[in-house]
Amino acid sequence: DDEDAVSSGWLQAGYFLVGVRAAGLAALPMGGFDQTGLDSEFFPDGTHRTLLVMNLGYAADEAYRPRQSRRDYDEVVSTV
Repeated sequence: DDEDAVSSGWLQAGYFLVGVRAAGLAALPMGGFDQTGLDSEFFPDGTHRTLLVMNLGYAADEAYRPRQSRRDYDEVVSTV
């Protein structure tokens, strides 16, 4: 069924994203693209459809920020 295929596709996209990042690449999944245009360009026979577009590459060193400070446990947890 089509809904099951889409759900499975999202799950596989998540695994792909984790694997790509573990391999040291930067990855950014994107939605909001022209799905019909992309499908007609790359899959003109209609046997496949796109689910998302993912940018892959190596991020520049300045793309990463240092981790921000974290609050202490006692500042955010209270016991009743």
